[in-house]
Amino acid sequence: MKTHLLPDWLRRLLMRSVGHRYYALVVALIAFVTTITFSFPFVAVLIPAVLLAPRRWANLAVLCGVASGFGAAALVEIFQYLGSDLVLARYPELQTTEVWRLASEWLQSWGLLAILIIAGSPMPQTPALLFCALANVSSPGILVAVAIGKTVKYLFMAWATAQYPARFVRYN
Repeated sequence: MKTHLLPDWLRRLLMRSVGHRYYALVVALIAFVTTITFSFPFVAVLIPAVLLAPRRWANLAVLCGVASGFGAAALVEIFQYLGSDLVLARYPELQTTEVWRLASEWLQSWGLLAILIIAGSPMPQTPALLFCALANVSSPGILVAVAIGKTVKYLFMAWATAQYPARFVRYN
């Protein structure tokens, strides 16, 4: 019976790299890839990574927050390169979703502060990033906003995991 949330190959990668001094960079690379591909929530990787190296929780959180910022900026650049017509033709239902409406209202009212809040919350950030790409929001601004929001979120999650590991063992 599978009791953990991570794929086996990812668990093996974390287990093999935890003893190396580049462990935080390996986890940050995973944060970058999961952000740019929006394949699964990165917190599912962060918690086991901190459980494996609890003394490195702050370093892991900061590097992963910055890596997520770079991933978000790269994703916005990809969306801008593809163009709004192609993206909206591929996902026509996107503009009618509630998340799209909420993200677009927040972005129009609050600008990059909305991205910072969305990045730090459990709310999915990909629709907001797509909207930013369509609205030609600057990629460096996205990088900074997402990096700050994710770093704050990851610092809290990593600290809680390091301080109260028994509550998070099921993620490992």
